[in-house]
Amino acid sequence: MSSRHERLLRLTERTIARGVRNRSGQIRLEDERLEGPYITVDGAKLVDFGSCSYLGLNRHPALARGATDALRRFGTGHSSSPMYTALGLYTTLEARLEQIFDAPVVVTPTTTLAHLAALPVLIGPEDLLLIDQFSHASLQLAADVLRGRGTQIDTVPHNDVVALRDRLIEDAARYRQVWFATDGVFSMFGDLAPVTEIHALLSEFANLHVYYDDAHGFGWAGKHGRGYVSSEIAWHPRMIIAAGLSKSFGATGGVLAFGDPALRRRVLYTGGPLTFSGPLQPADLGAAVASAEFHLSTRYSKLQRQFQQHIAMAGEMLAEYGLPVASFDHTPIWFIVIGQLETVLEITRAVMDDGYYVNPASYPAVPIGSAGIRFTQTLHQSAAQLEGLIESLLRHISVAEGRNVSIDLTSMPADASRSHDQLADAVYELK
Repeated sequence: MSSRHERLLRLTERTIARGVRNRSGQIRLEDERLEGPYITVDGAKLVDFGSCSYLGLNRHPALARGATDALRRFGTGHSSSPMYTALGLYTTLEARLEQIFDAPVVVTPTTTLAHLAALPVLIGPEDLLLIDQFSHASLQLAADVLRGRGTQIDTVPHNDVVALRDRLIEDAARYRQVWFATDGVFSMFGDLAPVTEIHALLSEFANLHVYYDDAHGFGWAGKHGRGYVSSEIAWHPRMIIAAGLSKSFGATGGVLAFGDPALRRRVLYTGGPLTFSGPLQPADLGAAVASAEFHLSTRYSKLQRQFQQHIAMAGEMLAEYGLPVASFDHTPIWFIVIGQLETVLEITRAVMDDGYYVNPASYPAVPIGSAGIRFTQTLHQSAAQLEGLIESLLRHISVAEGRNVSIDLTSMPADASRSHDQLADAVYELK
């Protein structure tokens, strides 16, 4: 009998291999340059509905100028840990991001390394970490590091504030600190964390800290693009927000924003990846500074309003066509729940043949039983292209239903209290 770890690896490997064979995953684009919303796969030009560059800033002239100017001035790389030396562009970027967040920040190489820099130095073996069931894999990775050091890690049912509060009533007094980690905008289903209700718990439990991964909300939501979380609730000394610069922001890197400057100092001085990992390189910094300046300008507000209308339009179309959408929350991420991976891959391939690239999703990206098709909106796409995709999805889902293929019309798996890995264990044993 193989170990649980080995079983999960084999299940994941088998699932990904099926997507690779289907030519819907791990694709290398054939384009010599990217133009508009198009990518080229197997010689076919497809409208890309898999990008997380929500505002289309990844090809904005201002960001390209910022990157090339920094490249000319500082070369291809500055090979030093930021603990020793870093380009002055770091100072400029931090200052701009602090204006956006209205809070002290630390710039990190990626969002994943932000989690690995912050959580292991803020949470100890005498603390408790509660983590939302569907939180991003990068948060789960940091939790695994803490688990290895002896910290108690427990999963909370997805977006269930009542269950979270009950757990805090039961256990908060037993620990020095209790941390709750969750996404702001969930990366697969596109639903939103109940941040207002979570925020209220900070006043009720004096040792509770909340850590948000708002990578998919940062850049397109809130004033200056400060993100979904920061736009909905006020800063609290026991709150931290991690965000990414490589999605809507159109650049590269990550950022941590802090309600308490003392926590920033602790992470900046003792966070391992900030000492032992390389820095953001000149072109990355130049693009990020240009993006931050764009977000602080009046030009950003116009682009943001346009994108908000784009999201609303998609929600109206999906509701009108009656597709089985996991969440209608106002985000640019949409997930069509199908149920079985074989059907997902079949529909994905058919939609690609119609000229649209979407993301097939199964375990470990989503729980067992909730395989589906994820697509994202960007300002590179037109309204006609969005409608064409939705019509294509509806047509091919209808064909699958006509053959009596099971399509899950619910928004979540029946047993939502079980973790991804528990469900994966059960499915593996059936194979």
